[in-house]
Amino acid sequence: MAVTLDETVGGANANTYLTLIDADALVDAMISSSDVKKWQTGNDDSRNRALAAATQRLDREQFLGARSTNQQALQWPRIGVKRPDTYRKTYISGFPYRIGEDFFLETEVPEEIKRAQIELAVYLHNNPEGISLSGLEDYKDVSIGSISVTPNNYGATGADRIPPMVQLYLTGLRISGPGNISIRRS
Repeated sequence: MAVTLDETVGGANANTYLTLIDADALVDAMISSSDVKKWQTGNDDSRNRALAAATQRLDREQFLGARSTNQQALQWPRIGVKRPDTYRKTYISGFPYRIGEDFFLETEVPEEIKRAQIELAVYLHNNPEGISLSGLEDYKDVSIGSISVTPNNYGATGADRIPPMVQLYLTGLRISGPGNISIRRS
């Protein structure tokens, strides 16, 4: 059965942040790679599946703020999330924050989320097993006695990990992860 995308912002049945047309436009601006070439030659259903899978994976992240409504299917839009590029302005312009300028609107999906989705969708379109690996693929050898671990590679494979470029787009939007501060009790 073909996958139908619903990109309604805040919708109860939404399953993507991007339409296929918007996704294709973003891919056209990417540097050509084997993943990009496969996306461009793929059929609509396979690209829709990749977009839906990328959205599902992104929505497992723990984002700052709270969902705008209890009825929305996806994590975004959210309320109480400061735009990552305005952190420096806090010290220059002083308080209080400029709500309309410094925070995402409760009806807005950040461009960073859309770019993370397309990066992940293009990756998954060419690497369909990319986020369903066990994590053991990352190691040549794992021993328990005297604990010996030999890594196999340092790429974006493994249990539920995402490519580094996707992580960069999520910087400042997640509770923890690369580029974010995680607060833990000692």
